[in-house]
Order: sequence, then C-alpha cells, then structure tokens
Amino acid sequence: MQARYTALFRLNQLSQECDQLANFYPQVHRTIASLMTAKNFYIALYEQTFNTLEFVYYIDEKDERPEGVFEITEFEGSFTYLVVESKQALLVTPSLRKQLIENKKIVEFGSQGTDWLGVPLMHGDEVIGVIVVQSYSESIRYTEPDLNMLTFAAQHVVSAMLRLQDQQRLKNAVDARTKELMAQIREREKSELLQESLYRISELSNDAELEINEFYAKVHNIVGQLINATNFYIAKYDADNQLLNFYYYVDEKRDARNGEFKSRKLSNHFSELVLKRKETILLSQQEMQELYRQGQTIEPDKETHSWLGVPLIYGGQILGVMVIQSYTQSTTYSKQDGELLNFVSHHVSAAIKRRELADFERRSHELLEQQVKLRTLALEEEISQRKQAEKLLKHTAAHDSLTGLPNRTVFIDLLNHAIACKKRKDEFSFAILFLDLDRFKMVNDSLGHHAGDKLLKIIAAELQALVRDKDTVARLGGDEFVILIEDLESNQEAFEISDRITEFLQQPFTIDNQLVYTGTSIGILFSDERYENANIMLRDADTAMYHAKDSGKGRYEVFDASMHKKVQNALSLESDIREAIDWNEFEPYFQPILQLADNKLKGFEALARWQSRKRGFVYPNDFIPLAEETDLILEIDLQIIEASCKKIKHWQNMFDDDSLYVSCNLFCKHFFSSSLPRDIEKILHSTGLAPQNLRIELTERALLENADVVLANMQALKRMGVKILLDDFGTGYSSLSYLHRFPIDVLKIDRSFISNVHEHENHRAIIKTIIDLATNLQMATVGEGIENLADAQLLQQMDCLYGQGYYFAKPMSALDCTSYIGSMLTN
Repeated sequence: MQARYTALFRLNQLSQECDQLANFYPQVHRTIASLMTAKNFYIALYEQTFNTLEFVYYIDEKDERPEGVFEITEFEGSFTYLVVESKQALLVTPSLRKQLIENKKIVEFGSQGTDWLGVPLMHGDEVIGVIVVQSYSESIRYTEPDLNMLTFAAQHVVSAMLRLQDQQRLKNAVDARTKELMAQIREREKSELLQESLYRISELSNDAELEINEFYAKVHNIVGQLINATNFYIAKYDADNQLLNFYYYVDEKRDARNGEFKSRKLSNHFSELVLKRKETILLSQQEMQELYRQGQTIEPDKETHSWLGVPLIYGGQILGVMVIQSYTQSTTYSKQDGELLNFVSHHVSAAIKRRELADFERRSHELLEQQVKLRTLALEEEISQRKQAEKLLKHTAAHDSLTGLPNRTVFIDLLNHAIACKKRKDEFSFAILFLDLDRFKMVNDSLGHHAGDKLLKIIAAELQALVRDKDTVARLGGDEFVILIEDLESNQEAFEISDRITEFLQQPFTIDNQLVYTGTSIGILFSDERYENANIMLRDADTAMYHAKDSGKGRYEVFDASMHKKVQNALSLESDIREAIDWNEFEPYFQPILQLADNKLKGFEALARWQSRKRGFVYPNDFIPLAEETDLILEIDLQIIEASCKKIKHWQNMFDDDSLYVSCNLFCKHFFSSSLPRDIEKILHSTGLAPQNLRIELTERALLENADVVLANMQALKRMGVKILLDDFGTGYSSLSYLHRFPIDVLKIDRSFISNVHEHENHRAIIKTIIDLATNLQMATVGEGIENLADAQLLQQMDCLYGQGYYFAKPMSALDCTSYIGSMLTN
C-alpha cells in the first residue's frame, strides 16, 4: 500500500520536475511499472475536435510504435477504439478476446497477446487518451485490482499531463507576445513586408500546380505576417443561389462540426453586413451588441473581443468576405489594421479571380487535350468499349446491381436445369430455400434506405459463406433471397443450412453505428417429379415462406400441398369480398342495447353480415380476418355505418323516437387516416342522422399506434358530437394512461368477464373495478355477452348502466329489428 501511495505521489510531482511532455511519459511508465508488471506499455492521446489518435509513447516487445497522427476510424474494432468510444476501462482476457472476435466486435491489430488492460484518460466527461499495459506470457496475467489501480493512476496522469500542457500553452503565449513586440519594433519595416506579401500573393495566383485549399492557407499565412490573423476565414458569395460558402477557415473556438462554417443562405450575420455595405467593418464587442440591439445582426458570440471584415471585390463585382477576429484583450484591431487588410483584400480578390480563371483555363485545356486524345484513339477505344459494354451488359443482365448476387433470371435458368437433371437422373435431389427478412421495413423506415442497402449487402455476403460451394444464392428483389441447394444426399442437409442461416440472422448487425436486429422466415421446397418448371417451384417455396412468417417468424417451414390449397382459398375469398363490396352485399345486423335498471331500449350495435350470392351466408369469423389483413374492412366498415345510419333515421321517424342511436365498429386503421372525420361527416350529412345518435367503437389496438393521429381524429369526432366507445375493455393493454389521454365516453366490458359472472368471483371483482374506474372518469359502461337473468341482475347491482347479449336479443336483420322496436315501445 505504501508503494502505491509513493507512486501516486511521484505522478503528481512529475509535472513540476519535467520540463516537457516528451520527458513526462517515460517517467509515467516507470512509475506504473513500480506498481504492476508493465513491460509492454503505451499512451495514446485522442483529439476529439479532429477525431484523431496519436501514440505519444510506445514500448512493446513485438510491435513497433505507430508513427504519426491517425484518424481514429483507422483503429475501429481495436481495443483502444473500444475504450475511447465507451469511456470505460477494459480488461481483455483470452476468453473475452475470443468471444469479441466471434461476435465480430473487434478485429486483430498487432501481435496477439495474453492479457490486455486499458483505461481512458478522462478530462471531465471527455476522453483525451488511453493508457495501456499488455502481456504476451501466461505467467503475467492482469486482474480486477490491476484494472482499479491503473484507473486510479490514470486520474493522476491526466492532472499532471494537463498541468504540463497548460505550462506549454503559457510558454507559447509568451513566445507569441514576444514576437508581437518584436513586430512593433520593426514597424518601419512593415511597408517593405507589405510589398513583399502582395508580391507573394500575386505569385500564388500564378502557380497552377497549387491546390486551392493550399492557396487559401498560404494567403492566410501571408496575411498573418502583417496582422494577427489567428482566427481567419474567407467566404465566397454565390449570387445565383444567395449563398455564403466558407472555403477556408481557421478558428480557435469554433469548427465545422458545430455548424459555424457550413454554407448558408444570406441572413443577418456580421459577414453579410460586410457584403451589404461593401465596405470594411471594424467592430468591438460593444459595437456588435449595439448592432444586435438595433436588429441589424444576430446576437454576437460573447467571446469575440474584436472583429474585422473586408469585402473581396473585383471589377465592381463582390466575390466574398475576408474576416479576422480576436477572442482576447491582448489583440484589438485598429483602423490602421482595417486599412491594411482592405488594401491587401484588393490583391487577394485579384489573385482569387486570376486563380479561378487559371483553373477554368486549365480545366478547359485538359478537356480539350482529352478530347483530342479520345478522338485520336476513337476506333481502338470503340472496339474496346464495345467489348466491355457487352461484358457489362451480360453481367448486369445476370446479377443484382446492389448485392452482386445472381438475379431472378439466372436463378430461374439454374432451377430449370436442376428440374431437367431430376427428370434424367431419378436419384438427383435438390431443394429451394425462399428467404424473406423479418423487420426489414422497420430498418428502412427508421434508418433510411441507405442503411437498408448496407444490411442487404452484408447479408448477401454472409449467405454465400453459409452455404456450400456448389449451392447458389440469388436475390429476387427487395428483402427476398433464394438458395438452390443441389445434389442433396439427404433432406437433413437443407435443414442444417436453414438452421445456420436462421441462427446467423438472429444476431444483431451494426449499421451506421446503430445495432440493427432482423431475422428471417424460410420456406423450404424439395424436388419432386411433379414439377415441370421453375416458376411453379418458386411459387410453392414462397407459399411455405409465408406459412413460416405467419407461424411466428424466425423459423422455416417445408411446403406441402395443403399450404397451396389454403392460399388458393384465401385468394378466392378475397376476390369474392371485393365483388361483394361492389355489389353492396354486406348489411348491418342490429343487437339491442338496453338500460339495465328498467330494460328500456336505448340503441343498437350494428354488426357486419354477408349474404353472398355465390357462397350463401358467410360467418363473420370466416371473412373478417382476411378483410382486415387486406384492408378491405375499411370499405366494409363505411358501408355498414352508412346503412346503419339510414335505418336508425328511418326508425326514429317511424316510431317518433329521436333518442335511438346506433353503435358501429371501426377497424383501427380508420383512426390512422386523417380523412376519417370527413368520411363520418359525409355519411351523417347524406343520411340526415344527428351526430349524437352515432357512436363509434374502437379497440385498444388503435390507441397503441400512431397515437397523435388517433387522438386528433377522436377529438374531431367529439367536436362533431359523435360519442366514442372503447370495445373489449379488460382483455388487452388496459392502461390507465390512455383512459386519461383519449376522449372516451363509454367502456364496453368484454363478454369473457360477463359470461356466467355470477359463478366467478374473480370476474365480479374485475367488473366492479372497471365500473368504478369508469364512474370516476365520468364514463358510462356497457356489459357485452349477457346470456342469463342472473348475470344481468348482478351487473345492474354493480351499477353497470347498459347491457347487451343473447339474454335480451340476438343480432337481427333490419326487418326483424323493426318488429322488435315496435314491441319494445308498446310494452
């Protein structure tokens, strides 16, 4: 313990004893080595602004020090990268290394060691570097105490290192001030320096080999020899698009990542003030604040002490602005500085214009030379290009442009060839795997199609690695892939490949630094003598895939004949439903809703029934699920509402009772469309039914998706006067949060609680809770599925207001309902 305190004390002394950082790092190594085995040791500094990594100290038995400053992305997948990204210490043992490699979380960098221990160097919440020890021997292993010790020591390393850096910055500042004083002494030489600078700027504009960014940098350097231009930028004015483009900038406080130097539309910044006035503008912080108070500019950065901008003008045309600014009291620009910068700006403008013209002439000349060369080699090039084009066309015609896999055309040819082989050789066996990615649409919707394309490329490459060399992976389009597994010795081979693919696609993928989870549903079809062509086989494999998806996703299913029959039946039923909508075959049946206290008729629930001219009477359970799946239920619902409103209005007039209402069910997707209020209003207007005589029923599912759109639609219906009923309450999510949020008038207690409620004490408790909850929220309650007197009496005793069910009446046609209303009103 004493050695540990001595070492930590030693770390704190280093910043006073070391005169520079180069001497500091070896001392840190020696100190750490006194606490633990640190034969292999390095310190890497991370610069967050430029996202770079530099190995400032590196001692290793096997590997050389990486020289220079690197983009940190060059070390993506390394342990050092993991520590920087996570801001957490990391102890990597052989077992953890193996696990990380298998999960593709890391890649190997340098020689493989035994243990690797690294901790971040933290300054506040920011990582400024990493300190690492590692071993290549089984005899040297690191433990959690080593990790804790190194983490603790890293805090003292940071403190000492920051003090040294501050000392270095102070020394630099002193040196800079010294140079500034020397510059003042040489004031009499400024005229000569100015002439030399202008001459150098002129030379730069004539150097055609100089890159444009280097040109601006050299202009900055020349200006900086005349005036303190530590913070400097040149922005060019795009008159056609009214844009200000920052072509060159160097700044102590700001960078492009904060949006400071992004191209922008002309606004009320200080640079635009220079463009507008076309004159030199010199401002102090106070003057900048005054312009802001007058509404002429944006609010200035409080760190800016002095600001000087000049227009870049050539031949009366404004090209842009050149700006210098100071963040310290030590540098305050004067009118003389403004005159000097303005004088220089004329030469800079001319140089920029000459440079643009030179670049244009150079590009024109290069283009002309290229055209001459192309013209000279035209015949030879045409032949070569024709061959390349033919080769490319053949490849493009046969392969998917995104993944490079064979496309549908090639796969069909290969599959037809396999079918032909099967007919020639009975013992030849093959299989098709038809894959569809699960949750792929969610990836596109949340991360964009670019991320979806990346995921497809990764999966395509991995699928090729998971199958045998003689098998073929193809992409049909979208997120659908097919695999031809030829020359099977047994069906088990196809199952094993399917298992490998399913297991692989259950793992998360990293796309644009985001974990993405997908999966696959696979349809398997084995070769059979009855198949004559590839399209039929693909169809059946596709059918098997959809059965796998319907059975829960992330699995595979083998095709059998019953699947095809089921698909054919569904297609036939869907076609008949579409015709039934066109022929208005759907009609409402009405089930009475009574007031439990006195059995008085209050209204009806309208239920969709289908009397088909082809199929006869079709039960709701046989057509509603498919209608919902195909969204045909949306048209059916609106037809039922319109027919029900007409009937209720007719009965109101017939029996002189304006209180009768009808309650209609709406599929949840109605509430996801902003047109719902207009649709309901149109029906009420055409039928003449008052809004208060229409009630709309929806299930909890509608409240759990697109909540903002659903709420807006419910509020619009409420403003109209239509009441909202929540159907089947108690069987789903049943959250109190949406009862408070959404404007619900009535809770309908599900029939599963009410059936023989007098025999189930726990059901009575649930029903009582629902009724009390509704009462507190000023909502009414309707009990569904009442089938005997005992249930009706018990619900009435628990203060349930309304009820419906076979005990009162079954759903009935409009004709039977007319008689029923008459009998109820005369009793």
